[in-house]
Amino acid sequence: MQSIDEEPISPILDDRKNSLAKQIASRPAAHELVEQNVLKDPMVAPSIQAAQQDLRRNQLEDTLDKKLKLRSTRQELVDHHVLLDTTAAPSLQAKQAQLQMNMIEDTLDKKLVDRPPRDKLVEQHILNED
Repeated sequence: MQSIDEEPISPILDDRKNSLAKQIASRPAAHELVEQNVLKDPMVAPSIQAAQQDLRRNQLEDTLDKKLKLRSTRQELVDHHVLLDTTAAPSLQAKQAQLQMNMIEDTLDKKLVDRPPRDKLVEQHILNED
């Protein structure tokens, strides 16, 4: 009489069983899913859950409205040098800032070249001889 071979035909089935077991073992607990708003709280009656959700949403909207009212205006941010005072498109603002810096450097270079020598400033009593 022949013995029955009990090895699985495909080792893939064992891998799938092991994979499923690992996923089940690592799934989050019910209370964690409630905290992440994936599941509804089982301690609250289903007839009240919709009202509870609406209340939470209204509270969140109220908080958001209050924070938006406290937010600084665009002009205040420009005055505090948080935002640049520009009408250029956002993709061009970096180039605009670089151009302004180059223009300032050029102006400064020209003023340094045209600056009178130290001797002349001493003669005009602008600088001390020290």
